[in-house]
Amino acid sequence: MNYRWLLFDLDNTLYDFDAASHFALHQTLEEYGVDPSSGNKEIYYDINHSCWTAFENGAMDFKTLRNKRFELFVNEIGVNADASGMGNRYLKLLSETDFKIEGAMPLLDHLEPNYNLVVVTNGLKEVKRPQLSKPEISKYFKAIIISEEIGIAKPHEGFFDHTFNTIGSPDKSDVIIIGDNLNSDIRGGQDYGIDTCWFNPNQKNNATDVKPTFEIDTLDQLLKIV
Repeated sequence: MNYRWLLFDLDNTLYDFDAASHFALHQTLEEYGVDPSSGNKEIYYDINHSCWTAFENGAMDFKTLRNKRFELFVNEIGVNADASGMGNRYLKLLSETDFKIEGAMPLLDHLEPNYNLVVVTNGLKEVKRPQLSKPEISKYFKAIIISEEIGIAKPHEGFFDHTFNTIGSPDKSDVIIIGDNLNSDIRGGQDYGIDTCWFNPNQKNNATDVKPTFEIDTLDQLLKIV
């Protein structure tokens, strides 16, 4: 293929968000005197997933998402804790993490001289900007698009309109999006008319109606596609 622009999702595509979240959540719970057992963490992860799904579907805004998940969490586990403070501390710790997916940096090193690389992430700017401002990662990207900063998220058309306007409106045939999320990344790209590459390291079964153009389970397999 002759792609010129590669749009990369960030969390669980280039950055290991699961590892980062586990670290930040564990430390936050301990600091606030909440049992950091796996059971409590799973409750938070389920609530967080529901909140992000609502956000991607337009049923929740950024401000609500930022605060609501820890409010729901402390209510669910029945503890008297400062939900707002926990949320702030969790995001601060998360912004300081630097867990990358295996092979991410060698891949970027290989691609950057020959392609235009762009980050397209659904995330909170107070987390994503510190992570992406480090010279060792920011040097690879022509543009960084963060959903909170533009007020709209993947998979919505407006997110992709903004991205294309930012990078000079290339022909859609020159663009591919790479990401782990079948809804926000793959459905979003598919609906916008660009090729998609589903990063599926755990080889999950795709039981949806979303059919990616390509599927990979290690990042280095992308080199055979682009």
